Amino acid sequence: MAAHVATCEGLPGAGGAQQTDACELATVARAARGDPEACSWLLSRYRGRVLRLATMILRSADEAEDAAQESFIRAFRGLSSFRGPLGFYTWLCRITVRTCLDHQRKRRPPRLEVRAPHAGDAEDAAVSRLVVQALLDQLSAPVRAALVLREVDGLEYQEIARVVGVPVGTVRSRLHSARARFRELYLDAMQEADRV
Repeated sequence: MAAHVATCEGLPGAGGAQQTDACELATVARAARGDPEACSWLLSRYRGRVLRLATMILRSADEAEDAAQESFIRAFRGLSSFRGPLGFYTWLCRITVRTCLDHQRKRRPPRLEVRAPHAGDAEDAAVSRLVVQALLDQLSAPVRAALVLREVDGLEYQEIARVVGVPVGTVRSRLHSARARFRELYLDAMQEADRV
């Protein structure tokens, strides 16, 4: 990877985001030409984020690992279709979301019983995290994907629209629906916990 670092250090520009973008584009171009070092750099840079996104959508670590691997395979095979202005991570997210949705269509949705924590357990972060995951599981995959891309990955509406391949208005609608449904599910779970 020393050659990659030297190449990036020699790029013109004032540094910062512009130099990082130029470095990434140069690395993608090298990967498209079959440079294993460039592929390795892209994989190491984005693997964690792709795996987190897949896990948030699929709710299964094993299935997410498979989907992440498949996403990278699809991305590396399709590098010739990558267009720089979109941004590599946004393009990779789009591939990952579609791969996860393909995986989701192939399986039956699990039937989960949501159990909210008791008032005394509210401080327990692990229990709260499990409740949030169970509630997210009740959202449809496209709505959950939009919510995760916005709230976890911090993507802007326009980026989410490009990733999932829908108009910005649809993204706004999905996020509005996701937040309202999540809030409703959360309040129901808390009321159920109070009754227990």
